[in-house]
Amino acid sequence: TDEIMHQDIIPLYAADIEDQLKKQFAYLSGGRGGDGCPVITFPDYPTFSEIPEKEFQNVLTYLTSIP
Repeated sequence: TDEIMHQDIIPLYAADIEDQLKKQFAYLSGGRGGDGCPVITFPDYPTFSEIPEKEFQNVLTYLTSIP
């Protein structure tokens, strides 16, 4: 089973993960895909492979929860 899909979703607020968001390894560019979903951009980030999994999950959870 996919662990991520079975985790309890706890709402995240920008203030809760401010330091993680400031790294800008992922962000909402303002664009939308063909289906109307927001586009998440992953710019070139020199230490991307060193981002802890929990930090990555927090940022993506937050970005995908923004209406």
